[in-house]
Amino acid sequence: MRIVHIVTYVSVDGAFGGPIAVALAQLTELARQGHDVELLAGWDGQAVIDAEGVKVSLFKVRRIWPRGFSGLWAPGLARAASTRARSGAVIHIHLARDLVTLSAARAVSRHVRPVVQTHGMVMPDGRLLARLLDRFLTGAVLSHARSVLALTEREQLGLKEVARGPVVVERIANGVALKPASGLARRPNEVLFLARLHPRKRVMSFARMSKILVDSGAAVTCVVVGPDEGDLPLLRAFVKEHSLEEALVYEGVLPTGQAVHRLAQAGVYVLPSTAEVFPMTVLESLASGTPVVTTNDSGIAPQLASLKAAELTDGTPERLADAVQRILTEQELRDSLVSNGYKGLATTFSIKAVATQLSAIYGSQP
Repeated sequence: MRIVHIVTYVSVDGAFGGPIAVALAQLTELARQGHDVELLAGWDGQAVIDAEGVKVSLFKVRRIWPRGFSGLWAPGLARAASTRARSGAVIHIHLARDLVTLSAARAVSRHVRPVVQTHGMVMPDGRLLARLLDRFLTGAVLSHARSVLALTEREQLGLKEVARGPVVVERIANGVALKPASGLARRPNEVLFLARLHPRKRVMSFARMSKILVDSGAAVTCVVVGPDEGDLPLLRAFVKEHSLEEALVYEGVLPTGQAVHRLAQAGVYVLPSTAEVFPMTVLESLASGTPVVTTNDSGIAPQLASLKAAELTDGTPERLADAVQRILTEQELRDSLVSNGYKGLATTFSIKAVATQLSAIYGSQP
């Protein structure tokens, strides 16, 4: 099959990292299974993407209004998507409330019914802009799709509410390929936060956890990696106030596609965020052989608990610190988490199974 995936934005800071990581994982495995695959994405003009077996076509974005990703537009992408659709390609859109993917969906809808996947980004939202986009664009895209893919039951219900008309929603998991660290120097006492510095990701809980570890005498270096979306000034002020310049370091941003490599260097990965639908960095950490500390408040938590593949907490700095300290000091626990994570990637989070399911969806109807 000729398969084309469409994603909003690729940039040097990896700000739209989750959906890009999902699309690349899916496309790489689909290519391994013999399909002809391509990624179309909006582009900042600087980022470089290289994925085995995947043709990558990037289109410079314009900013129509200053509202995050929703204000971006890539007219060249919409035209290219229409051309691919006319040629008979299967179109899979990683849809958000933005003009890049919504305009692409409108363009291809004249020729094909696309597969749509929203990654928890399109849920009922009472804000005016969201209501307007849903009324005039998003709802119609969902109801026209041949299939809409949801990660959790909550997302499935939300998509049916947003859609204007009947909608076919199917459940799918995220998956990544097993990528054990090779030739990398792991820093066993490094505790890593890798996510956007947005209040929902709760980098300040990570910062307070770091202070607890330092105050307890733990020989750790805590590192924050990710683009600023509001919390960087708070983080820097906290570091200065508590004289943590040597123990709590902001490393900056990470290029798209480098998450697994960076995670493989850390001793522990900590994601204290709330209301995550299906955090890809957790799966990427499992793939890199790095133990994970995260919260119970995510769509992936039940599977992690069943697999015993991560330390789950209530997200408070104290519980996060306790979990990190156990992993750093109990080799048996560390080994168990890594082993169970690998097993989970071969079963629950198998990218091979995800790609096989996608192939069936693509071929099931015109």
